[in-house]
Amino acid sequence: MTSMKWVPPSIRDIAVEVTEALAGGRASDAVRIAFKFVEYYDRASPPERFAMVQDEPAPVGDPRFDALLAAITEFSCARHLERVPAWAGESSRFLERWWFVSGLQSMHADAIAHSPISFARRGVFITEDALTYA
Repeated sequence: MTSMKWVPPSIRDIAVEVTEALAGGRASDAVRIAFKFVEYYDRASPPERFAMVQDEPAPVGDPRFDALLAAITEFSCARHLERVPAWAGESSRFLERWWFVSGLQSMHADAIAHSPISFARRGVFITEDALTYA
């Protein structure tokens, strides 16, 4: 019996799942799915990481999430000292109006203080623990 090797999902695969969650009115699930990519990327090998981010994901139907996916990609690549794909720097991946992912106004100061630059420069603000996983 042969076992199949697990292949981590690409950011394109994640975008498809995010699109489905958003279409179903499950924005909080879409956020969770997007952030899960950080863990997948961290656990992947360097050749897998390159494959995970090289292809630009299709727009998900919400510019906030398009910016979020680019921010997550840039953050993950930078953390492993790997090249950020060009698509992540395109203007469609930046917001004109800030988005606080938590949605709780009481968390805005925390989000401004703790958002990594890959998020903040796109107008996406996350809380300190948003990128941690068990």
